[in-house]
Amino acid sequence: MSILVRTFNYYVCAFAALVLSGCVTTGGTRIDNVPMYGQPNVQRPDELKRADEDFIKQASEGLGGREKASQAWASQGDKFFSEGNLDFAMRRYNQSWLLNPNNYQSYWGFGRVLLQQGKIGEAIQHLEKSKQLADDPFQKAALLSDLGSAYSAQAESIPNNGGQDKARLFSLANKNFSESTSLDATYGNGWRRWAMSLYEQGNYADAWEKVKRARKQNARPFPLQFIRALEQKMPEPK
Repeated sequence: MSILVRTFNYYVCAFAALVLSGCVTTGGTRIDNVPMYGQPNVQRPDELKRADEDFIKQASEGLGGREKASQAWASQGDKFFSEGNLDFAMRRYNQSWLLNPNNYQSYWGFGRVLLQQGKIGEAIQHLEKSKQLADDPFQKAALLSDLGSAYSAQAESIPNNGGQDKARLFSLANKNFSESTSLDATYGNGWRRWAMSLYEQGNYADAWEKVKRARKQNARPFPLQFIRALEQKMPEPK
């Protein structure tokens, strides 16, 4: 276990009571499991502002500054997210944001959790913010893929008679998938998600081409039902 992880774990325990007592409710409503504690719409009481300041000071001192502390809390958010614990993930992303409001990882985390909760419009807002702030090309490919998936999901939620709105959203999905795969052509998940989006768009030839690219990069296998559905629309090109 690295020194950073050990230090982080120590401060999580040390601040647990502070965080839970200071950030959970406002007026009897939970605010630790919504992005940015509901700000700016939810006014932050003075006692919570003081608790925030104490948390920021101690976490920053313990982990080598606000930026490093924010990254550590975001990483823990990712861990909880991968385990399917969306509530704890959102808490960590909120703490990450509190430490550094310019950390793209916090907004990325907000977007991923909201997508899982079916709040697609809100998710896109945070993912777009993350895209603006992202300064890591390696991570940005995955972020852009998530954003493409979000736009595709929003397009799919519109009835087929949605016309221009549906087409516009699919166009935004394709734009972000294209940016993702151009930034890192070895990121298999970008090709995989793009293929599934193109199927929903009715573009079966391009979907097969992206399936091929995803397989070449050893992406996670496609669901069997997806491949069968695509084969029914168009046999796999030889």
